[in-house]
Amino acid sequence: MYAPGGLSRAERELGSTYVSRVNGCVYCASVHAQRFEQLAKRNEVIAQVFEDPATAGTTARELAIGKFSIQITEAPAAVNADSIQALKDAGLNEGEILDLLHSDAIFAWANRLMLNLGEPVFPNA
Repeated sequence: MYAPGGLSRAERELGSTYVSRVNGCVYCASVHAQRFEQLAKRNEVIAQVFEDPATAGTTARELAIGKFSIQITEAPAAVNADSIQALKDAGLNEGEILDLLHSDAIFAWANRLMLNLGEPVFPNA
């Protein structure tokens, strides 16, 4: 999330919020949403992601990031040249697209790890 180049930190957090929301990982979605809001100094897109991720986004760029993040999460085998072209059409360059793919992938994995850890169990005090 801190590497130079590629997407802005806020956009990395936004992609991760979409992925975590779609995967149902409440903890990860809330952490990434908070980071986006801190970095971007706004929250309207985050409210939209929690309401309906499929239609969330306040700009063409955010809409494209959301659509791709959802697709790579729900149907990775369906990602194709048209998926990449949609990101380019929204203004993302190849480095930003690769960065989005990497951040979406790592948080899809992290969500699945977190979701399988279960609920915390506290010893009887």
